[in-house]
Amino acid sequence: MKNAVVKFRSDNKMAEKSFSSRSSFRSIISMLLAFLAIPFPVLAQNNEITLSLGGIPSQSRSFQNPALGSTQISSDVSLGANYGHRLLNARVAALYGEIEFVALPNRSLAATTATVPQNYASLYVTPGVRLKLLPGARLSPWVAVGGGYALYEQSAKLSNGQNTTNKFLNRGVFDFGGGLDYRLLRFLGLRAEVRDFLSGNPNLNVALSSSTQHNVVASGGVSVRF
Repeated sequence: MKNAVVKFRSDNKMAEKSFSSRSSFRSIISMLLAFLAIPFPVLAQNNEITLSLGGIPSQSRSFQNPALGSTQISSDVSLGANYGHRLLNARVAALYGEIEFVALPNRSLAATTATVPQNYASLYVTPGVRLKLLPGARLSPWVAVGGGYALYEQSAKLSNGQNTTNKFLNRGVFDFGGGLDYRLLRFLGLRAEVRDFLSGNPNLNVALSSSTQHNVVASGGVSVRF
């Protein structure tokens, strides 16, 4: 009888411990659910990085001396990167500060009478601002403007086979354009854009009729927001 009483008390204690453990577990789950139910504010996505691929069409440049005619500059592939930081945000528009990088690795030259470089490469780095309309919508148009630095590197040889002496040329550049952002996911989107990099002339070994050159680049890319 005594053993039966001891066994009953032991079983009773085990049942109490089991019930106590289940109660503690339920309490922890309840606290976790209550914690997850708290409406925490969503972290603002104030930064974005865009990598793009595009191109620039061919163009013709006239020489200062009409007797020399003109030179044809070929089309080229463009490689771009953009960093943007949101400065101001509203429902109808958002203002970003940005830095735009665009490289054109190889634009060949052809001229009938003048001696020009065989090709040249370009690099544009332009800090600026971008105004995006309807930033919370899936499709958001924007315009951008900026200015900065242009680097031109001409080929080592001219079209007549002679070596060049000054391969690099630094210029100022003015950048303006627009595009569309399409939101795929919260942190991921697509971008299509057209920008004009208006700069001083590259070194073509012959004086040109105009002191500036338009470099219109169209591209598409992928944006990551964080």
